[in-house]
Amino acid sequence: MKQGREVISFDYAMKYILREKSNFDILEGFLYALLNEEVKILEILESENNKNDIDLKSNRVDLLTRDEQNRRMIIEIQYAAESDYLQRLLYETSRTIRNNLSDGARYEEVIKVISISISYFDIGTKCVYKGEMSFRDIKTKENLIPEKADKYIGIKSKKKNYKEIFPEYYLINTRLFNDNVETDLDDWIYMFKNSEVREGATAKSIDKAKERLDVLKMSKKERSKYNNFLDERRKSASQYHTAYTEGIEQGIKQGIKQGIEQNKKEFVKRGLDKKISIAMIAELAELSIEEVKAIIKNLS
Repeated sequence: MKQGREVISFDYAMKYILREKSNFDILEGFLYALLNEEVKILEILESENNKNDIDLKSNRVDLLTRDEQNRRMIIEIQYAAESDYLQRLLYETSRTIRNNLSDGARYEEVIKVISISISYFDIGTKCVYKGEMSFRDIKTKENLIPEKADKYIGIKSKKKNYKEIFPEYYLINTRLFNDNVETDLDDWIYMFKNSEVREGATAKSIDKAKERLDVLKMSKKERSKYNNFLDERRKSASQYHTAYTEGIEQGIKQGIKQGIEQNKKEFVKRGLDKKISIAMIAELAELSIEEVKAIIKNLS
């Protein structure tokens, strides 16, 4: 049962509404709750995936932002699982770093990238994960104190320590959220999961999200466009899920088949090592003599 104000799904908002400078404060409120620091977004940048003419059938929507600290933040929503999802996140951050380092520039000009993934499939068993770079002593496991390495990060980089250089990753699993709100970030995840701003929500700028993303304030034309978007998203997610599941099943079947073939080879090899006759090996393995001979030929 609804307990708050219904709002536009956040992926639709990211695609069509939050790109407007007048709505940056909504993103800033979410980032404040996630990063525990004030964030001032200066602009939305174009990337390979966030252009306005993206096909409605896309399984993913993302924004690439630049803040006043010159950091890049990739905010992404994805509905269907990918077998190489984490590798793609690494690639996206690496590509963003490379694309923002001009030819001939010194490495100290490398930018900080923060990758934020809001997923509607489960990565792990917890709601929110943070991944970041750390250096530890190989024997004692003691962490390298950031300030002890500051002379190796470039005198012109304006970075305080190495933690301000390496990418950070945030994985938000909306399906694993139990709707129990304890923090400001929980208010935002509640909204992502339910397309609804909880009654009594107090997180910074979430009141603005409730006001500007209100479904009831959409015109008839806007509501029709929005419904088409939701329909296409559901179809796309279903197609991705089907393809992903079929791929896994096919892989399992192929693995079983390969395992059986490998076991046959091992059985025949052990039989030969023990000087068992080909006829006896065939009988024990429930193979024909021709099949055993073919396996022996491949072992040679």
